[in-house]
Amino acid sequence: MAVEVEDAVPDSMKAIVLHGPGDWSMETISSPELDDVENVICKVNAASICGTDPKIFGGHAEGWPPEFPFIPGHEWSGEIVEVHENVSRFEPGDRVFGETHSGCGFCEMCRRGRYNLCDNYGDFATGHRQIGHTMDGAFAEYVSVPADSLYRFDESLSWQEAALLDVNAIALQCSVRGNVDPGDDVAVIGTGTVGLLCLQHAVAMGAGQVIAIGSPARNPLAEDLGADHTISYRDDDVVEQVRDLTGGTGVDVTLEAAGSEASFQQSVEITRKGGTVSLDGIPKSDYQEVQVGDIVKQEIDFRGARAHANKAEASARLVENGQTDVESLITHEFDFEDFEDAFETFTERKDGAIKVALNF
Repeated sequence: MAVEVEDAVPDSMKAIVLHGPGDWSMETISSPELDDVENVICKVNAASICGTDPKIFGGHAEGWPPEFPFIPGHEWSGEIVEVHENVSRFEPGDRVFGETHSGCGFCEMCRRGRYNLCDNYGDFATGHRQIGHTMDGAFAEYVSVPADSLYRFDESLSWQEAALLDVNAIALQCSVRGNVDPGDDVAVIGTGTVGLLCLQHAVAMGAGQVIAIGSPARNPLAEDLGADHTISYRDDDVVEQVRDLTGGTGVDVTLEAAGSEASFQQSVEITRKGGTVSLDGIPKSDYQEVQVGDIVKQEIDFRGARAHANKAEASARLVENGQTDVESLITHEFDFEDFEDAFETFTERKDGAIKVALNF
């Protein structure tokens, strides 16, 4: 039995359907239905394009999607319109945003609360889902998802801001894994979406100074969002500049959000003895050259940060109380019907595009 708004879910809807690498179109398809895992249906009100989406569209993300046809999209917000009888904490009309991971719930990692590392990743029989990666996502007018992937948000936030709460939680995972303490010198490598969010978290955590290393075009925004100093990643003396700004010792924490071989190597060189590097950037190749000898001899903690677990509510609070500004990252907005233009704007970084929002 389901609880729903009368006639809330139509028989058909518009969605972006991927039929193979590079082969996609907007189509009219059947609306989703509930089951005992994907047990909530939401009307999507806003979504944004993530840097992972072009890889999924182009067939450059192994295992994402697991099969075709497939509906991508995983940064979104919307309104609940139907719930399964096994769902008690939500009801139709609730304003929610979604996170991507929904763990199996019973493996060791899930029992430890680290469901982003679920041991049964990709196994539908166990109940594991990753929205817009292994199961149909939110580039559609309606989406069915597990209830445990949903969170309410304050009415003070717009639908577009709420659609960025999950990526803000991903950045928060990187920031928390960095163990930022009050007064720490913090470097953020990369001034894309995650880097611009990480630097705001470092400020909120009480960093003594935040140094952003990134694109000259985006560094002014990094300063507006709280960076004390910015450095162009194109400079030949990035390491020397960071050392000069920290009295020659290097930073206490480096939050790496670029994912390049150069940024991985720089993260070691700019971090002081006993410091911490938290890595969010995913490289094109799993194998990267880094200075393992320095990591060992200087006791630098190297820590990975994959998506997030249990950071969604904290992410929402940081935005609701004004400690993290996601709205400034939204550079372009399009109606969902203009998805092709939106996708092109994002992938070609037209007019300085950072986050491209879709309005439904």
